[in-house]
Amino acid sequence: MKDIEFKPISLSDKPIFDDYFNKTNFNNAEKNFSNLFMWRKTYEYEYAIINDCLCIKGKLRDSNKPFCHFPYGGCDIKDSLSLIKEVFKKEGDTLIIKPLLPEMKKCLEKTLEDFTLIEDRDSFDYIYKSNKLITLSGSKLRNKRRWLKKFRENYDYTYEEINSNNLIEAKEFTINTIKNSNNDTDEIIAMEEMFDNLFELGIKGCIIRINGKIVGVSTGEELTKDTVVIHCERADTNFEGIYNCINQEFCEKQWSNYEFINREEDLGIEGLRQAKLTYRPDLLLSKYIAKIEV
Repeated sequence: MKDIEFKPISLSDKPIFDDYFNKTNFNNAEKNFSNLFMWRKTYEYEYAIINDCLCIKGKLRDSNKPFCHFPYGGCDIKDSLSLIKEVFKKEGDTLIIKPLLPEMKKCLEKTLEDFTLIEDRDSFDYIYKSNKLITLSGSKLRNKRRWLKKFRENYDYTYEEINSNNLIEAKEFTINTIKNSNNDTDEIIAMEEMFDNLFELGIKGCIIRINGKIVGVSTGEELTKDTVVIHCERADTNFEGIYNCINQEFCEKQWSNYEFINREEDLGIEGLRQAKLTYRPDLLLSKYIAKIEV
């Protein structure tokens, strides 16, 4: 077998990834160049084109074990997986594939006879109809409307898009908010990468201010022709209802032309899971992990 060379992801690779991603209808948050670029240092992402498939490999954040994405593109999955297995023989005795969507799972079941499948609940994507997040209509979202109404009554706020004039402010607010909550070093690095390359990545963002002070920041971008992915949402919880406000405002002012909003996973964080469930997702996008002996 000819050696397959994987190379680190760089900003100039965006057109390559976008081209292969556009060949599929998957709407998982990981199928996004910005996400891969932002987190490339944490997961040590590399990629190669194998049999006209985009193959992405990295190392798991918790165990540092090698893993790869399911190949992207209109390609021969069986042959590509066979070659990927050969690559992983050099790195361990198990090929880990994640994320694995239901459609990918079916393909894998047709392609391979022996593998272990694990449901990855912490990585399920929360997908909502954009109109729901904008109108907050219905009895099940009554409390969301109340919090939004209370915020608007209590605070004289302004909404603005992130641009070259306020980018640094937005970055500093986001980083400081993370430092004051979980102080996740990997997340801080990812957010720095995002803000430092925001416009080149095609990401759009918004700011909520009260009395000139930033109290909330959110960013997102097109994932597919009908779906948006939200990369970041950080706010000062001293202002009750701020998250309700920035969520609704950003969706209405920036993303109303899209049918769905993908607000990514909950990482198994109980508070985050409950917060996302209270918005009543229209789809919890199931994901699995496949383990294949090589």
